[in-house]
Amino acid sequence: MLSPLREDSPRRIGPYAIRARLGAGGMGEVFLGDRGDGSGPAAVKTVRRDVAQDPGFRSRFRREITVARSVTGPRLAPLLDGDADAEVPWLATEYVAGPTLSAAVRGAGAMSETEVRMLGAGLALALAAVHAAGIVHRDVKPGNVMLAADGPRLIDFGIARDPGGTPLTTTSRMVGSPAFMSPEHVAGSGRVVPASDIFCLASVLCFAATGRDPFGDGPVAAVLYRVKYVEADLTEVPAGLRAVLEECLTEDPAARPTAAALAALLAPGAADGWPAPVTQQIAEYRRELARVCALDGPLLPGYTPTEAATGSREAPRHPTVATDFVLRPPQVPTPAPEPATPPRSRRRRNLLAALAALVLLGAATGALLALREGGKGGDDRKEPAEVLAGIDAQGGREGSGTVPYGRDVHPAGWQTWQGKMTGTPLGCAAGRDVLVCRTTAGSYEALSPSGGKKLWDYSARLDADEVGARISPTGQVFMPSGSTRPAVYGDQVLLATGDRIVSLDSRTGKPRWETRAGSTHGFESAPLVADGLVLADIGPTPEGARVAAFDLATGQEQWRKPLVGDNLAKAEEYDFWPLSTRDGVLYLRGRDGLRALRTGDGAELGRRKEGLDSRCYDALIRAPYVYCAAYTYSEDGKHMAVQRLRAPSLASDGEIPLPDTVTDGDAALAAVDDHVVVLVRTGLPWAPDDIDPEIVLAGRDDGKILARYPLDRRSFDDPINAVSLPVIVADTLVWADSTSLYSVALHKGGKPGPPRRTALKGAPGPETRKDYDTLQWGVVLSDEVLPPEVLPVGGAVYVIQHGGKVFSVPLPGASAS
Repeated sequence: MLSPLREDSPRRIGPYAIRARLGAGGMGEVFLGDRGDGSGPAAVKTVRRDVAQDPGFRSRFRREITVARSVTGPRLAPLLDGDADAEVPWLATEYVAGPTLSAAVRGAGAMSETEVRMLGAGLALALAAVHAAGIVHRDVKPGNVMLAADGPRLIDFGIARDPGGTPLTTTSRMVGSPAFMSPEHVAGSGRVVPASDIFCLASVLCFAATGRDPFGDGPVAAVLYRVKYVEADLTEVPAGLRAVLEECLTEDPAARPTAAALAALLAPGAADGWPAPVTQQIAEYRRELARVCALDGPLLPGYTPTEAATGSREAPRHPTVATDFVLRPPQVPTPAPEPATPPRSRRRRNLLAALAALVLLGAATGALLALREGGKGGDDRKEPAEVLAGIDAQGGREGSGTVPYGRDVHPAGWQTWQGKMTGTPLGCAAGRDVLVCRTTAGSYEALSPSGGKKLWDYSARLDADEVGARISPTGQVFMPSGSTRPAVYGDQVLLATGDRIVSLDSRTGKPRWETRAGSTHGFESAPLVADGLVLADIGPTPEGARVAAFDLATGQEQWRKPLVGDNLAKAEEYDFWPLSTRDGVLYLRGRDGLRALRTGDGAELGRRKEGLDSRCYDALIRAPYVYCAAYTYSEDGKHMAVQRLRAPSLASDGEIPLPDTVTDGDAALAAVDDHVVVLVRTGLPWAPDDIDPEIVLAGRDDGKILARYPLDRRSFDDPINAVSLPVIVADTLVWADSTSLYSVALHKGGKPGPPRRTALKGAPGPETRKDYDTLQWGVVLSDEVLPPEVLPVGGAVYVIQHGGKVFSVPLPGASAS
């Protein structure tokens, strides 16, 4: 959709007056332009200045323009103009008023067989024209397919290649999008041939027919492995299409049909037009274009096309935010006790494992904590330290699974209590004045941390969603109102909901300020507070993600930085909300890996150099290091390594030498302190365990196993005893299940004492998973038995159970039993 120009956006490029922003990619930005001569709107692609300064870039870009001019034919967006010698090189193509295929499937779901045939026949004709010009497109993916009213269009020749040439605007990186590559892409860019485009097109058609990629989701290394060995899953592809796609998805390029032959195979039985939901999307694009074209000038910052046309600043309201972001368990350990796992095999992906995604997104986005000593002398009783910032299930703002509060720290007037949330909690935070939880309905409930009294409710008041938070059968993550987890800081609660970042008074729930922003990318997204700033992602989806800093007191934006471009491959989409912070440095993921930014102005301080075979998806800070779990894949399965990165440069300093017995298979990094690391080995919280789950305690420096604590195995045949993520507080490791709070004292050097069990009187106990229609709804979180959350605010420990019961108990000491 059309976006407002930024303050620094150009107002004119060559002969084109710039009217709006279309998006961004790895090389630069794309704008809506108009020559003013009646020739119609154009998509004007610019190149970043730093890229244009590359000595060989302009010659490559000049060749790209030449290549684009040489390709003409049906179902292509033709080149209109370009200038490789301008101060900022640019080229313009015909603007297609319609969604990308990825956006269409995200919004309307998978297409029928006849509709896929129409799509495929049109794209095959486009490739036939490309190949006839002696060009290989090299990046056929849903984001490069536009759906116009009269049919599909293939766009973007940014990494095309001519015979005997080199990739045009690429450098030394692998070209193409991992989830839609061919085996030849994986083998090396020099081996890509026209038949490679046919392989990629078949993957695109499989996505259109099922809503999922044929090679599954997960870390890039895992996806590339399945592409290399052509482990495609076509079980959900309509039978009439399966044989055609199998012909294209064969390892031998010579055995694949030509583009013209594929068009002939797909044309019979093709639909005459798009399904009604897609037609409606296209109509909205055209209406939006008309509104922008009717303006006297460009679409300015702070307005949508509708607001600019009507003069209203009221934000559009959407009942539910959906992304086609499938949360890939192997990529990200989560604040819940489960690590993620990839599909066990292409033939065993049942619905739950195929959707595997969810509450694992982003180890620790959000919640922070700090401590301000406020003790006063003159009394035998020690005045407890004042809690300035709150914590979440991942501990403090360092995201390390540790809480730096002593046993003597409590909220003022604290006592033991039991309480109840009316909704189903899904992400909580606790602080000085409030215990607040997001619910699966996308609303928020707050209790007093001292006595459990209900304080307030808050909702963006969007239209109600009857099912609530879920992962749809096509793998889309739905969170009503796009609500993030809350964060607590002093007397404020910070959250994003209804396309706004909101600051609420922690005692009353009344808004103090709000500002336009994005929404959750996954169920672990949350704002982060540091150095007087609220740090948040302001992109509505992982595509085009941008991080911004807002003044904590006023909400005024201080700076913003782009993280990723548009049209990400599904395997590259993650939760790009902030992860953790310390010493004026913010850690978060960008498209190519972990990054460190200065909180004051967003300047980059470090970046982890990552390969496709091993990437970090979390950042647990324990000075002077940042620790991350990096996952690799091989024929022997999945392996996790805990890597040490120097702060803030993120330069590698080796890894913790943990034994393979605890890092192979389902393992996730949960916590790290000065002496120990804590791992959790378990399956997904909505699927049966394939292993015997356990919490593992190991030495931080030598990797020596110090203790292993077995957990109850999850089975749908028996009541489920879900277990929280473990947290370290006051030299004590704590976690909870549906009956009790467990604690292990960590003595000098991290040596563990015996485990202690503190019964939670009135706790729900093991629960039977509800039987509901997963084929219709996918994974419905309120119907699953999800893990409890443990939030220790020093000596006050809050245990929030899945059903809404809340227990406030003292941190157990050596006498607990």
